[in-house]
This record gives sequence, C-alpha cells and structure tokens, in this order.
Amino acid sequence: MISVLHHSLPMINGKLAEEDGQGWHFRSAKALRTLGEYTVEAVRPSGGKYCLVKIIDDVPLILTPTARLSPSGRLWKWDEVSPALVKYVVHKALREEYVPYIHEYRALNSELIIRSLIDRPLILQHHGARPPTRRLGLSPIDMIKEVSKLKRESLLKKVKGVIFVVNIREKEYLEDILGVDAEVVFRTMAVDFDRLKPPSPEEKERIREELKMPKDAVVVASYMGVFGEEAGYIKGARLAPLIWRWLRDRYGDKAAMVVTGVSGRSLELYRRLGITAYPYLPHAEFIKIVKASDVYILPATPGYYGGPGVAVMEAMALGKPVVASTFLEMPRETMPSIGAVAAPYINTERDLAIFLRKLEYVIDNINDYDPWHIRSEAYKVFSWHSFVKDFNRALSKL
Repeated sequence: MISVLHHSLPMINGKLAEEDGQGWHFRSAKALRTLGEYTVEAVRPSGGKYCLVKIIDDVPLILTPTARLSPSGRLWKWDEVSPALVKYVVHKALREEYVPYIHEYRALNSELIIRSLIDRPLILQHHGARPPTRRLGLSPIDMIKEVSKLKRESLLKKVKGVIFVVNIREKEYLEDILGVDAEVVFRTMAVDFDRLKPPSPEEKERIREELKMPKDAVVVASYMGVFGEEAGYIKGARLAPLIWRWLRDRYGDKAAMVVTGVSGRSLELYRRLGITAYPYLPHAEFIKIVKASDVYILPATPGYYGGPGVAVMEAMALGKPVVASTFLEMPRETMPSIGAVAAPYINTERDLAIFLRKLEYVIDNINDYDPWHIRSEAYKVFSWHSFVKDFNRALSKL
C-alpha cells in the first residue's frame, strides 16, 4: 500500500510534519502498518527541489521534488506539481503491485496519478473538496479552470476500485449524479483512541485551575478554525457571540464558553464579550481544553463539506457529548448511539434556535452522560481500528 498526499506540508518546530504526527497520508499509513500489518509507504511532494527518504514510526516517508506553477498556469487550487511523485507511485503500482491510496482526488498531482493508472485498482479518499459547479459569467481564465475541473470529474467515472467519502452528500453526488463505476463507501478518517481517554475528575479539576476556568460552571468548548480561505465562517465563528449571549441569559455564571482557532478582530471581540478565546493552538493544548470542558459544539453553516470533523471525533474519544451540525453528514446507522446530538446547519434564526434547544437539553442533562460509554460508542466509528476494518473490507473487493 502506498499512501499519497498531493501537496507539501510546512515544517513544525523545525521537524517534518509527519514527525509531529501530521498528515492523513502518514496517519493512515501508520495505522495500516500497525493494525492491519500492511507493507506501506507514505509519499508527498517536498515543496522544494529536493528528494528525501526517512523512516518515521517504521513507516517509510518519501518526499519528491516539486515545481511551482506560475500564476498564469494555476488551473487548480494547488500550485504544486511533482512529476517525480507521479512517476514513483506509478512505478510502485506497476512493478511492485502496490495499491495506491490517494488522498483528495480533486487535485492536480492526484489527477496525474489516476490518469496514469486508470486501468489499475485504486483507493481514493475524499477529505472535503466540493464537486465543480457550472457557473455563468466567468472570465476566460476561470472558464479554463472550470473546464479542467469537469475533465477531472469525468475521469473519476472510470476509476476501478473504492472511493471513501467523508459525507453522504459526496456519496450521493458520485453515485447518482456522476455515476462512477467504483464502489463508494462512507468512511471518515480516524483519531487515536489510545491517546485520547476521558479525564478523571481530579485531572479535569486540575486543568481548569491551570487554565483559570470556573470550577463549577458548565464549560462549552469549540474549535472554529478551518484550513483555507474561508476563515472560521463555515464552522460558525460568527455565531459564537450569539451562542454566548444565550448561555449567559439562560445559565448566568453557571456557564462558560471556550473557543479556539480564532484570529484577528474576532479574537479581540470574543475576549471583550467574556468568551475565553484562543488562536490556533498546538494539538496537546487543544486537547487539554477539551478535557476541561463539559460539552463540545460545532455550529456549522451549510457551506461546510468536511464530514463530522476531527475535533468532534476527538471530543467524543475524550467522553464529551457533542452537539454538531456535521453529524448530518453521516448515514444515520453509522452515528454513535450515545453523546452524538445532531443539530441543523445554521443558516437562519430558526436553525440557531433549534441548535440552542439541542444544546440546552445536553447541558440540563449533563450528569446523565457517561464519558466512557460515549467513548466506547464513538470507538466503533471513529477509531483507527474501525478504519482498518473498513479498509480491509474494501481491499478484499479489488
């Protein structure tokens, strides 16, 4: 198995991102090696003219030389192209019978690999990219971009193998609108349950004291940052002040709110309003905040397309009940039966009112939620063990 990421990753504190456990290509490869006993490699562009091979956690990582397209040549969202990446993956597939596991199929390097191996079995992984939409009144360069996207979509119809998707809208699009030949399976990515466990009451109290959180209040936490140009809008950043005002009106000093991933004016505004707000935090610091909280929320807007959400999965692994619009992205039969409270995407005042009623129910019944029961149900869907089980099933059909 060769796990492929189409773009480079920035260094983290002077180390490769993979050395910090980052990158779905690496995380999934590590899980497949450890839990599935696969022979695996992880590969991505280096972001520069260099090539690098390094063993990290017993997973060979290959970084390939990368060229940057000029602004006039950027017909894709990403401006990186790596012919060496394509050549290497094709070689491993044709000469050594590796099955490519390609992360995010709506990208230039991914397309080049798929096109080269269109007659071979492939496993494609969706991460949240939307299908193209036919729009009128585009500039000539935008029209070229749209044509290139549509050509890429037509290529997906011919893929032989399995396509994992992180939301049911993408599944319906691929099956009912595009009409792909591949099997389409709902499958989120996963989180490390071995490292995420509900805190003891003593640990929770200690963290609250350390972070200066109120000892006896119900703490509602959320991460509202997002990768890319949308800032936090699609994850409900603009709604945080409204939710906070409702919490204060309903519970007074018995409720507190912590929001992370906030920047700029929003960070200053939230703090003035009394919300405990943080910018983007190292992962360990974010986990500490979730441990100290009582409820996790994700009040997403209809523009969100990224599946349940990693932070949602982590919160449930830590035993927290979660109120999230993004549970609507899951087939009903796959939702954890305890602690996963589905609320509407928020586009109107009525949507927000329904979301707040769901949150109110959870807060009012917070003592009825057993953290370890929440964790055990979430484990069935969001753990790497469940991921590898689904991966094995998919691979057996190739």
